[in-house]
Amino acid sequence: MAFTACFIFGLVTYFTLPVSLLPDIAIPEITVQISAQNTSARELENTVVKPLRQQLIQVARLKDMDSEARDGAGLIRLSFDFGTNTDLAFIEVNEKIDAAMNYLPKDTERPKVVKASATDIPVFYLNLTLKNDSAYGQGVEDPVLLFSEEIVDPDVIAAKQCAASRKGDTA
Repeated sequence: MAFTACFIFGLVTYFTLPVSLLPDIAIPEITVQISAQNTSARELENTVVKPLRQQLIQVARLKDMDSEARDGAGLIRLSFDFGTNTDLAFIEVNEKIDAAMNYLPKDTERPKVVKASATDIPVFYLNLTLKNDSAYGQGVEDPVLLFSEEIVDPDVIAAKQCAASRKGDTA
């Protein structure tokens, strides 16, 4: 009797539990991207990044702030404590940037605010290299694309075989 009850309970919970291959994990990090064409890194740091940092330091539950400036571009990374509602932090960061726009040069574009997500992390990287057919000697008619990493996905292998058969049809 106890076995039957546990078995039925197990079946019910098995079909009612939600399963996700890639769960939506909120990464407590927000990035502010600044672009200013024809601006040196020092000028960008003094006129744009520094006033933005002074406003963004006031964001609630801020754990760490890193910034860097290059010629024509700047980046501010905001890290928050775990458990922070990133949607609310995203809204607050946008409000602080809007408040800081009064202190920035008039021709400065509004910085872009990007919220990090687990779906932004790539599953794999694919690098393709075009090789000259003379490197392979005689008998190679078309350039050959080599994968820099081994891919085991059957859909990608099937697509590669389909492309190779189409290439043979056009020759």
